[in-house]
Amino acid sequence: MAQNNDSKLHVAMFPWFVFGHLTPYLHLSNELALRGHKISFLLPKKVQIQWEPTNLHPDLITFYPLTVPHVEGLPLGAETASEIPILLTTHLGTAMDLTRDQVETLLRKVKPNFVLFDTAHWIPQLASKIGFMKIVL
Repeated sequence: MAQNNDSKLHVAMFPWFVFGHLTPYLHLSNELALRGHKISFLLPKKVQIQWEPTNLHPDLITFYPLTVPHVEGLPLGAETASEIPILLTTHLGTAMDLTRDQVETLLRKVKPNFVLFDTAHWIPQLASKIGFMKIVL
């Protein structure tokens, strides 16, 4: 039975910048898109370049690249945990937190129904400010 387009969701994905988190979010995105839902996936620029071929539904899944700011203690250009020693993940967390303005701008632009996230503790504040539901995974 076909669903009415009005019943389709628009979901934004904002996982922790670790492939062990990014990958399941991409799998979930592909499954939701298979069912006709629109996905806005926020991810580091280099990941977008690597993952374009894994987007099984480019008509419904849009990658929005984020510029991961440099934080003292991180190697220049580091965007994911796979590029750094485990001891530097707190610095990566700081860099991810510094994407907040970019994320807010994107979420205001795309206007999702929901944002799925796992470590960005400030997403609930944006939900109240912008007006979307948040789901912690």
